[in-house]
Amino acid sequence: MNDPNFCCGSAGVYNLVQHESSMKILDMKMKDAGSTKTSTIVTTNPGCLLQMKYGAERAGTRQRAVHLVELLMEAGPVPKDA
Repeated sequence: MNDPNFCCGSAGVYNLVQHESSMKILDMKMKDAGSTKTSTIVTTNPGCLLQMKYGAERAGTRQRAVHLVELLMEAGPVPKDA
């Protein structure tokens, strides 16, 4: 992303108490995410994960948002001799 540190608009409960502003921030984040060639958005923050999942659906980017642990689980088990 061009601005990976830019907030997704969730910010705890900001997306609930300031919904309209939160959606504007999310739209900017999803525009940035959508400009990449990636199919997966990875985050470790549960609030961001929910916000990014909604954002990808809302923006129609066809990207999926996953928690880092989910991505590691998809990669498979760690070899025992590693």
